[in-house]
Amino acid sequence: MRRFLHIKRRIVLILVISLIIIPLLVSASGENQGDDATTLTTKGFDLYKVARFQDALISFEKAIALDPYSSLSWYGKGLTSAALNDKEGAIQALDRATELSPKDEQAWLKKGEVYISMNRNDLAITAYKRALLINPNNKEAKRNLELLGVQATPTTADYSQYSSPGQATPTPAKIIPFAQSAGIILGIGIVLILFSYTRKKH
Repeated sequence: MRRFLHIKRRIVLILVISLIIIPLLVSASGENQGDDATTLTTKGFDLYKVARFQDALISFEKAIALDPYSSLSWYGKGLTSAALNDKEGAIQALDRATELSPKDEQAWLKKGEVYISMNRNDLAITAYKRALLINPNNKEAKRNLELLGVQATPTTADYSQYSSPGQATPTPAKIIPFAQSAGIILGIGIVLILFSYTRKKH
């Protein structure tokens, strides 16, 4: 009987603790999930449109922290970094965007623009030609190549020089949030305690 009461008290204590801690964990988890990578990326572009570049950059960086495989978040970071005159940071972000999504026409165009501002016309030409390989009718790429004194239509040599756009890196499977994991572990623990007691009783 004493053993039963001891186990019963232990279970009650675990339940009480769980009722206090798990809601807090769920609340914290809910706050983090409320601003998921997609939401933060959308927020970043909204802030970028109203010229709140620093806030937009923070939003994109938070999105990347949650999902480092989002090419759109990296593209947004590239845009805002360029707007903040961080040219090296812009190129690094745009490089990652085109690495994850080689067919991102807009990212290649932005690369070209940033490279021109850095007086790196050779790299700008490469970026604009990549944009044309993705979309041969891209007027911006054609216009900028012509301004740089380069043939606007990619030649056979260009197609050989620039590898064919590949597939974006897949996003890894989502991990179960900590609060959910804690609840599952707690439930398993209670079941094991009850099972252990039942075996001892018999």
